[in-house]
Amino acid sequence: MIMTLKLAKMEIDFFRNFHDVQFDIGRKITVISGQNGVGKSNIVSLIASGSGLNKKGELGSNFQPEFYDFFNVESTENFTEYKLFLTYKEDGRDETVLKRLSFKDDTATNRGIRIIPRTSNRDMPGVGSKDAEKRAKDIFGVGGAARVPIPTIYLSISRLYPLGERRETVTIKELKKNSKLYQNEADAKFREWYNSVIPGSIKRDASLSIVEKKTSSRSSLHMDMERTPTLSQSVGQDNIGNIISALVDIYLLSKQEDYAGAILCIDEVEVSLHPDTQIHLLTLLEKLADELNIQFVFSTHSLTILKELLKKQIRNPDDYTVVYLKNPSSPMVTKHNKYGILKADLLGKTTFDIPKTKMYFEDEVGQHVFHMLVASLRYQCKALKSGNGLRALDEVTDSDKLQAELERLERFSGILPDLQEIVMHLGCETLLTLSTQDRTYFQRVVFLLDGDARYKGSEKPHIREYLGKEYDSTGRNDRKHPINICFLPEHFAPESYLYRVIYQLVNNETDHSVFWRTLDDSEETALYTATKIRDMFSALPPEFNNDNLKTVFKQYQPDPENSGIWKFIDKSHILDYYYNDYRNVGKLINFFDDFEKAYDIAHAKTLENRFG
Repeated sequence: MIMTLKLAKMEIDFFRNFHDVQFDIGRKITVISGQNGVGKSNIVSLIASGSGLNKKGELGSNFQPEFYDFFNVESTENFTEYKLFLTYKEDGRDETVLKRLSFKDDTATNRGIRIIPRTSNRDMPGVGSKDAEKRAKDIFGVGGAARVPIPTIYLSISRLYPLGERRETVTIKELKKNSKLYQNEADAKFREWYNSVIPGSIKRDASLSIVEKKTSSRSSLHMDMERTPTLSQSVGQDNIGNIISALVDIYLLSKQEDYAGAILCIDEVEVSLHPDTQIHLLTLLEKLADELNIQFVFSTHSLTILKELLKKQIRNPDDYTVVYLKNPSSPMVTKHNKYGILKADLLGKTTFDIPKTKMYFEDEVGQHVFHMLVASLRYQCKALKSGNGLRALDEVTDSDKLQAELERLERFSGILPDLQEIVMHLGCETLLTLSTQDRTYFQRVVFLLDGDARYKGSEKPHIREYLGKEYDSTGRNDRKHPINICFLPEHFAPESYLYRVIYQLVNNETDHSVFWRTLDDSEETALYTATKIRDMFSALPPEFNNDNLKTVFKQYQPDPENSGIWKFIDKSHILDYYYNDYRNVGKLINFFDDFEKAYDIAHAKTLENRFG
């Protein structure tokens, strides 16, 4: 059985400016990014130094890149103290192989200071180094001072030497049709993959050639292009040609029975490529990661590539990893893998303006109730912190759980400045339909609908039947809806929801004497009594509905002076009092639980799409 090892992690205890830096490697694609001088190219080359096969490919180069071919380690460096570790793991197994990249001075034999990947027992307490080496050899076939046997290619920036700039340094050799490369369909694969990145580039009858550059350690393939002479192709075209050549080399190797996968490391993968071409290239690499079991690791400054990989990382963090290094003088991996922050750092900015998340409301009433709910959450959290707590502690058995939930949701007590609030003046049916029309756009929006929008018309409960009792939604058909849609508390329109709260306070004065006495403490609210508030609703017919309540409330205006009942609601902070009760606060928690799900998905999508 062939072992399928993959690189899983890199740890740098000490290497030049790097100290205590660790990051995971994605199973398919890992991108290393950061400002110039932070050490991206070094990292990619070091990663390529832990694995390889001393076997020549069809293009003449082996699958075992040497660090000293691309970077120089000076004898004056404290290289004997450098500590770098690479962890390799097989899918579905717990066993790993840990390699320490040690540096050996072979300048006496003109080999420079080179890397020796030694099997380490660092993570094996009680196991000696010899036993660790034996275990790695027995289980994975990995020698103690040998590379992990994964064919590896490293494409350095030296590949990007324009063919026509110094023709005397370039050799182009056309291959015969009976060559092994033709027999193994290297021409067909090169044409197919190249044209998938830059459509319509290579002629149908183009012949296959091998290109050798004195500046590059690897040969590449070439096929004639439409309207572009060989020595006139651009740096971008040459870049794609070199990458496709490496892929073809791996493809040819994959035909051998013992092939189990490969690693392709590329320095500055996006050089001279149009953003659209970069996306086509990523699509190809993603496809071949599956088909040929290739792990890709590359460095980039491309905002396009960062944006695409961040999206993929959110959906599948095991397969895709973005490693962003900041602070060249002492590099570290940032914890904030959000596109806007990374873009700001690449542009040398020291501040980052987080984009606001859009939030749609049916009307101003729903918007105002939402503001009241946010204020009430803030009030309950402050009450807990001050030690005052909530009422009715003895009447519940899960107060600790409720307190923990409030503490978790406290982050939304100051959410208003982070929202771009938009009152749509549209009904719930229209907004529900709108949310499904362009998911790419509308998944970036939080839709807050009235409580009764949970149900279709015939299923909406009548508020007059539930003034003194809870509504039982068991058996009701709650609408299916996208996660970025949430509803105001309870199961009623906003006016009905608020009237139900008011009704309980004005018709149970003894139970809520604290509320009425507190109103007497302020001149603004001292004249409010339960009798006066009941009188405001005295004209309601026996079979009243929400439309009748709207008449009492009046359509909300920005100035609360325009409506007596709204002034009472605002000045009395009625929801602060209502939810300051362990028997009621669960409803507030349930609302913000749903809001959290809607906001988190919409905010993440906003960050993904905010910058281009």
